[in-house]
Amino acid sequence: MPFHRLLYRVAYHTTGNQQDAEDLLQDTYLKLWQKRDDLPPDAQTEAYLITLMRNLYRDQRRLKSNIVHETYEPDKSYEPYEAEEEVLDNRAELQELIEKLPDKQRAVMKAHIVEDKTYEEIERDTGLSNGNIRVIISRAKQTIIKLWKD
Repeated sequence: MPFHRLLYRVAYHTTGNQQDAEDLLQDTYLKLWQKRDDLPPDAQTEAYLITLMRNLYRDQRRLKSNIVHETYEPDKSYEPYEAEEEVLDNRAELQELIEKLPDKQRAVMKAHIVEDKTYEEIERDTGLSNGNIRVIISRAKQTIIKLWKD
């Protein structure tokens, strides 16, 4: 086919991958075949084909976008109040487990989990090094997991 290499390069540049480029090229040839009787004899073939291809690509993108928006339906089975209650129960259970930790681990975990402080803020408040805080939090998490399993 004349212009095949050019059209493939344009399709690949437009779509960004080989499979979509080949599909777009196929669709372009199909559309050209369907309009073969309507083409004016003095048409600039190369420009016409590239324009046809780009228009097909835009139409396909628009169609895909509409399909995505039309098929989305939120899950009606989700009940936010039950989920919030479960989170609150888990948070209360976590706070109970934190209370069972040794003093230093408890203080650091409360600051990190309950008060939502960063390692730098905990470092500033406690005077502990950043590395030490990380070790304490890691060990506290391991202890909490053991306590939770028991």
